[in-house]
Amino acid sequence: MRPRIGITSWHHRDDDERWEAVLDSYTRAVLEVGGLPVILPIAITEVVLVEEYLETIDGLIMTGGADIHPSFYGQIVLERCGEIDEQRDRFEVELIHAARGRDLPFLGICRGLQVLNVALGGTLYQDLSYRAGTDPAHMSPRERRSEPAHPVAITPSSRLTGIIGSREVLVTSTHHQIIRDLAPELSASAVAPDGVIEAVEGPGRFLLAVQWHPERMAQRHPEQLALFRAFVEQAKERHQT
Repeated sequence: MRPRIGITSWHHRDDDERWEAVLDSYTRAVLEVGGLPVILPIAITEVVLVEEYLETIDGLIMTGGADIHPSFYGQIVLERCGEIDEQRDRFEVELIHAARGRDLPFLGICRGLQVLNVALGGTLYQDLSYRAGTDPAHMSPRERRSEPAHPVAITPSSRLTGIIGSREVLVTSTHHQIIRDLAPELSASAVAPDGVIEAVEGPGRFLLAVQWHPERMAQRHPEQLALFRAFVEQAKERHQT
């Protein structure tokens, strides 16, 4: 039986309606490496639903999307902060804490890295421009969002090195927020040439998050699909125990 992989959704607004949305690149990547994707709607008011969600899955992928409200890391909203969805923020922070309590395999992608860092006590820069010396290449234009934008250097002793099989890799880059203070429980496992943290990992069965979008690169770059494969393998082991 395929391990069940929970994938967080986001709110997509269309006139007077609101959709729970997930890009199919996430679900296709999970299917390709042997997982069964399960899309998680945002539980707005009932925190108890978080535990019920986690009862049904073997691993958790936290997807990209809107900015996290700065109040979650002790700041006010600055001018260059982007779109915010506080309902999603509250849900995902609760989801991370509950998943950590279960030692559930976790893979964060783009916003997923940022909300993981915030949930575990770290902070963010609300825009690239608030950090001196940051390369604007981190925010690729929409038409180039699936293309490699810059290299990242991977920490030799990290779990990520074992997965990627290289000390350096080219990655996509479509984000305007970055880690400021790294959460105490996490360690940086990849950095961009300008020093921006591009991947983090932590203790437990599998706790890894990247700032880039491996799901957009997985079809043409095997090392990116390897991230999903390593994650799903851990979810499968957990499912079998």
